[in-house]
Formats: sequence, C-alpha cells, structure tokens
Amino acid sequence: MYDVIVIGAGIAGLAAGHTLQSAGCRVLVLEARQRIGGRIWTDTRYGPVEFGAEFIHGHRAASWELVQQAGLPTSCWGRDRHFAIGGRMLAPDDPISTAVLQLYQQICCYRGPEVSVAELIERSTALPAVKQLVGRWLANLEGADLSRLSATALARERRLSTIGEDNFHIDCGYQRLLEPLSTNLTIELGTVVTLIRWNADQVEVMSADRRQWCARYLVVTVPVSLLQAGLPAFEPPLPTDKQTALAAIPMGHVTKLVLWFEQRFWSDFTVLSTDGVIATWWPVSSARTPTLMGYAGGQQAIRVAELGESEAIAVALRELQTLFAVEVKPYFLGGRLIDWSRDPWSRGAYTYSSAGTPAARVTLAMPLGPIHFAGEATVTGAEIATVHGAFESGRRAARAILLSRSF
Repeated sequence: MYDVIVIGAGIAGLAAGHTLQSAGCRVLVLEARQRIGGRIWTDTRYGPVEFGAEFIHGHRAASWELVQQAGLPTSCWGRDRHFAIGGRMLAPDDPISTAVLQLYQQICCYRGPEVSVAELIERSTALPAVKQLVGRWLANLEGADLSRLSATALARERRLSTIGEDNFHIDCGYQRLLEPLSTNLTIELGTVVTLIRWNADQVEVMSADRRQWCARYLVVTVPVSLLQAGLPAFEPPLPTDKQTALAAIPMGHVTKLVLWFEQRFWSDFTVLSTDGVIATWWPVSSARTPTLMGYAGGQQAIRVAELGESEAIAVALRELQTLFAVEVKPYFLGGRLIDWSRDPWSRGAYTYSSAGTPAARVTLAMPLGPIHFAGEATVTGAEIATVHGAFESGRRAARAILLSRSF
C-alpha cells in the first residue's frame, strides 16, 4: 500500500513523485518504457542530440530551477530565421521573407472572433509562397493541423506568456534535467498499466503482467492520446465531463530527422524554413560531430513519416544538396527518423488548442476523487505543450494531494 502511485516517468510524473516524496509520502512511479523521460529523449552516440524535447522556452521558464540545481551548461539559440523556396535561399531582406514575418506576427496577435489558423491564412492577400511558409512555421511550432488550430487560442497563449521569447539548449542533453527529480524515487520501468480501479477512498492499479498495487492517491501523467484510446482503462469509467474534455484536446504530430556528417558543409544559420519535404532545418551545436536536425510538424510530419526512414533520409540529403549547392553524400555518416506519432507510449508529440480546448484543459486538470491528472495537456495557462508546463503541472498535482491528504 503506497501513499501515492504516479503513472508515467516523464517530467510531470517525476516532478509529482519528487515533490510528494520530499514531503514524506511513500511514492511509486510506474513507467511503460524502459527509460525515464517520456518525450524527453537524448541520444549521445555523437554527442547530445535531442530526439524529443529540444529547447527551454524562455529565460523565466520554471525548468531553470532544475538547470541551476544540477549546474547544467546552457546556450542561447539565435532568433534569426532564414527562408528557402524551391531550394533557393532567400536573403533576409527579400520581400517574401519580410512578408512571412509580417503575416506570422499578424496571426500571433489576432484578436477577432473564433477562427482556425488555416482560415486566417487563407483570408490573407499575401502571395501563396508566403502563406505556405507561414503555415508550415505555425504547424511546426504547434504540431498542429491548421484547420483545427484555433487562431484565437494561439494568440491568447502568446499574450499570456511572461517567460520570455528566447530559446535555450541544455548543452549536455535535456535528459540531465531529470536527475534532480529522479534521484531516490522508486520507479518501475517496463510496467504497462492497463486498469485503474478506484473509489472515493483509494485506487488499485493493475499492469499488463498482472501485478497490482494500491494507494490512497493516484497521479496520471500519461499523454492525452493514450487516455483518448482508453489506455489505461478506468473502473468505474471516467465521468462524461472528463471524456468530453479528453475528446476536445487534439494531439499534434512531429517528426525529427537527425543527420550526422563527417564534415560541415553548410554556411552559418540558426533555423531555416523551407517549402521542401523537410520543413525546417537547424544545426545541432551540442553534438561532437557536424549534425543537422530536420523537423516537420502537423500534416507535413505525417507525410515525412510515411516515407519511412531510408527514403526520408534520401530525400533530405537531396534537398540539402540543392540548398547548399554541394555534394553532401560523401560526408554523410548516418541518420535517424523519430516519428512521435508511432511511438506506442506517446502517439503524438504534444497537444495544441482547437476552439474548445482551453476549457477542456481546465476540466481535465480537475481532481477526480483520489485521482489527479498532470502533464502538458492539463496546463491551463500560456505554457501548454512545453516541458516547463508539464513540470509545473506535476508539482500542482502533488501540492493538491498534500493539501487534501488523509494518510
């Protein structure tokens, strides 16, 4: 019998577990994967490269507390963004580049009636190439289907955010951020929770291998996509308001294509947005060998994933050869395609906001008897879909348990 069981060892689950254990609770964390971190996943074969979460967003993000506690080195990512059309790099002062930045800002500052981002872009009088680049930029950031992404919610989240606009890399790898939270926690890896039985007094958790645990409280941090699929199942079932809320929170899609090279062949740039198959490129400064990250979000992420790893790499190398006017294959060491939508324990990258999503997040975040919900999908302020938002949600759930505990 535990005081609290936490399902999921991503940063939300670890934050909840760490907070509760520090307060004297007997805590068990159950994780389906054979590693902790969830959608934080650092590869180190050629130096740290992020297969999952990449940046700390903003110099006032809550996760800086962990960075400072662990003494992790960081570097600030530049704000400059270049654009390419048809394999041709545009100059920063090119009229198309200027128009892309203007339309992007207009959408992020929107204050009108409820409308999708896709419709708002379509209303614009900008050139088709400008609309395409802006749409891809927003689809990448949000992982979203633009026909479902709410321009009203998007602009509201931008207005409410107070953490700053700069992005930062953890130079030794995002995975290191988990160390202050996971130390001394009891974590069962490779444990797939299939059923949660609950009443007003306690919960009983069952795994696929038929093990069982009991606790007075439960924190559920699994991605919303799994809850939408009935994983784990609840007995009795979740009430109608929770199920309705879950259905109103869309999960976004992201693919990351990592390419390692023996020699750098590209000129200096921070981020490059294109109209090619690989929507966005940036150099990975933390790797020991020259490395490029290819990124796609939303519907383009699905198209890249459908290519499969070998074809996606071949397409990417051809596009890089055109973009930088150099034969790149002689320098190529290897590559890896990460499709978060096909990961069985995430089934997507992170959530975004459709018309009814903000209210749904509030409903999902509310406790249900002894059950508390955390994770980026339960963030009700501006910091949705972020590591620091998930971190704060785990601590929020833990504090709520500590305030109401009866053990």
